[in-house]
Amino acid sequence: MNVWVSHLVGTAIDEAVASGRYPSRQVAIAHALEATFVRKEPNTVT
Repeated sequence: MNVWVSHLVGTAIDEAVASGRYPSRQVAIAHALEATFVRKEPNTVT
């Protein structure tokens, strides 16, 4: 699946990959999508 992300999001993903948080852009994007659509973590307001 190809996804389009904004420049801001793409930069954040690239920084996360460069820092070693994720091994690739694909893994970073998959993690974000799973957190949003699969895990259904509760929204909290701080």
